[in-house]
Amino acid sequence: MSGIDLDDVSNWRGRDVVDENGHPVGVITGLYVDDATGRPEWATVKSGLFSHRVTFVPLSQATLHGMRVQVPYAHDRIHDAPNIDPDGQLSADEEVRLYQHYGLDYNAGSVSGADSEFVAPATDKVEEAAPSGTRLRRHESAE
Repeated sequence: MSGIDLDDVSNWRGRDVVDENGHPVGVITGLYVDDATGRPEWATVKSGLFSHRVTFVPLSQATLHGMRVQVPYAHDRIHDAPNIDPDGQLSADEEVRLYQHYGLDYNAGSVSGADSEFVAPATDKVEEAAPSGTRLRRHESAE
């Protein structure tokens, strides 16, 4: 994560998320960390006042602007993310779908941004990259 204090990310619950143009997306309701590194990788974001929709948003390129978290994605791309239940741990298939949607490189050890235009990898490449188990789990706060 560029320029983010990793120790502070666990305090981001309740902060507003804005898209690449500064438009409001929603509020962070949870964080998912990498099991191997303990680093926060994803936030769950609830959009709309009366909405029950929760969307996963990657934190790998997020920046902090005061009390807001800005992510380098358009509002529509975030809204169109795969509908995945934030039940505590992501399956390998759910992880792959999220990484593909946001155009991020996926491997068992790291995440890096790709060009804004996403080109779907060959199916066998995704299967090779997907770990046999899960690696992302919800970060439980100490509260």
